[in-house]
Amino acid sequence: MFASRKSSPKHLFQSNAVRRSLRPILVAWALVALPTQVSAQADEQCVLSAPSERALATMLQASSDVTFEGTVLFERSGSRQFLTVASTAEGNRGELRRMNAGANPRSEFWPIPSRSLTRICHVLEVYVPRLESGRIIAGRSTQRLTLRPRDTLRLTHLVDMDQSTGLPLAMITLDLDGQMLERYEYAAIEYESVIPDASVGNVVDAEYKRGRNIVPGYFLISENPDRGLFVVSDGLATASVFVEPLPAGAPVGEGAIIEGATLTYTRGVRSGSGGLLISVLGEVPFVTARLLADAVRPPLEDS
Repeated sequence: MFASRKSSPKHLFQSNAVRRSLRPILVAWALVALPTQVSAQADEQCVLSAPSERALATMLQASSDVTFEGTVLFERSGSRQFLTVASTAEGNRGELRRMNAGANPRSEFWPIPSRSLTRICHVLEVYVPRLESGRIIAGRSTQRLTLRPRDTLRLTHLVDMDQSTGLPLAMITLDLDGQMLERYEYAAIEYESVIPDASVGNVVDAEYKRGRNIVPGYFLISENPDRGLFVVSDGLATASVFVEPLPAGAPVGEGAIIEGATLTYTRGVRSGSGGLLISVLGEVPFVTARLLADAVRPPLEDS
């Protein structure tokens, strides 16, 4: 949602000395960890004809079009947090502080996505948007944009977007059974500026690149084979895949922990070179995490 979830859990990384000694094993796998299963299609701009599609475009680009600050209620897994949220003066990242986490909370930052029509088209490939009237949030009128997945590999999002700016003022994330995983809602928000020409027709594809497809609808957006780190996205949801040597004495098999909409999935596997610990962290269903872990294969299995 606000904070980046690409960082790994503490148990995913061992000491640098251990990692250096096992790097030849790790790199042999990591270089083909996420093989090309389907060739990435050439990026083609889609036509945004329906009101729901144009609303999606407005919502996705709103965070880069407006400068704002506000107070947010964030709930998940039975916990409640109050956050102060703002876009920075540079306009390329957001800032938040968790106000009930402790005295003088530190600032956390997350990158604000660039304006990209290609990204909008990618989201429409895997989600079906529906637009309807919304409720009053933070003293502002909203529209409800529902994004339902076209398959079982992603979650449903109910977004209440500011009718004037398109900024999401509230969001509910649902699991495959329609149960709420987490939600956030602005209690108050103030806008400092709005880019004058923020129409869909003026969207530019700045710094948005789609890599090879990994599993249906998810494509590579960054990778660091030396560290065994791969990040995939469907244009809306993001998941990180971590590959490291299996610690001595660690059991094989799989396990998962879910906190709100964030799933942490781990799988220990044995191989001829020792073993791997594969971890997937992101706002994806269990079945998607399994498929991403399945994509981690040794070179001889790559096709």
